[in-house]
Amino acid sequence: MSIAIQTSFFDYKDLFLPVQALRDVSMEHVLGIDEIYEAATIECDTNGLSKGILFFEERNGIMTPAEISPVNGEYQIAISLTFCQFVWAVGLYMTVYFDNVVQIPNMNAAGTNIHGYKANKDYLEYANEQFRLARSLIWGYNHDAFFELPNICDPLEFRELIEKANGVLVGGVAFLFCHELSHNILGHTHKESTDEESVADESAADNYAIELLSDTFDDDFGFNNKVGSVTVLCSLLMMDEDSISGGSRHPHMDYRIRMMMTRFNLHEFDCLWGYVGSALRLWLLVYGGLTIQEDMNTGGFDSYKDFYEHYLRLLTQVREQRFPKLLKPVWYVE
Repeated sequence: MSIAIQTSFFDYKDLFLPVQALRDVSMEHVLGIDEIYEAATIECDTNGLSKGILFFEERNGIMTPAEISPVNGEYQIAISLTFCQFVWAVGLYMTVYFDNVVQIPNMNAAGTNIHGYKANKDYLEYANEQFRLARSLIWGYNHDAFFELPNICDPLEFRELIEKANGVLVGGVAFLFCHELSHNILGHTHKESTDEESVADESAADNYAIELLSDTFDDDFGFNNKVGSVTVLCSLLMMDEDSISGGSRHPHMDYRIRMMMTRFNLHEFDCLWGYVGSALRLWLLVYGGLTIQEDMNTGGFDSYKDFYEHYLRLLTQVREQRFPKLLKPVWYVE
């Protein structure tokens, strides 16, 4: 589902980043889900959760994508606008990349492109530029660069593409909120934890966040919630070479992605397998030592799930070489 932005009532160039225009609609979406609204209300009434939700600015690089922390005696959920802009760009880039570089060539090879779809070079160029620009946020911030046309607030000829990316971001914010909310529900905010306990807590928060969102998966906006959730994880992965590691207090990224995709219970031909597999493939080509020639020599795949599982297997191999330690929570089942 696409999300349009009405900017006629304010000067959007006063915003920190264009994605700030999606802040209110994102929170209206997630709190409009009955189960999540009820869970958040109970936490506010009985478990110290603050009713205030902070979207904060990071001007010197993406340091904290989202967190829940004590503020004035309550636990406040805070989400980085800078990271949201990065997630928006990854969602846009991966949508264009999958459609034009993976899906259309696959249909051509299989003889199923009955409508004659062709790769959109303008979309590819715009998506490449937005992803390049978003990557600059990992280290710093340049306000004016993000408000060059077209953008979220003034999409011009890229309206259809940008509104799709808006929908992905709204789903991503829903996951970020639910992940932090889950920490409070599960009692993680009320205790000190060792590194190993923190890894298990983060896995549990991922799992519970998907549980909170799962009733929406068959609704009109369900695909956005699924693709937005996994785009958050793909964005964390795509930040740099070492992002495959969760560090000392988070699970490794191959594990988090595998767990989430398993929870979605997708059909083997669901395009979301291909979307995520494309993100893994890009990371491997840029950071994981996979050469273009090696990738070209890979045989064909029977389904998008096979495509995804091939690149996830390679990602896990790289992670095991570089960062071998992995703690699995007690509820994990192979």
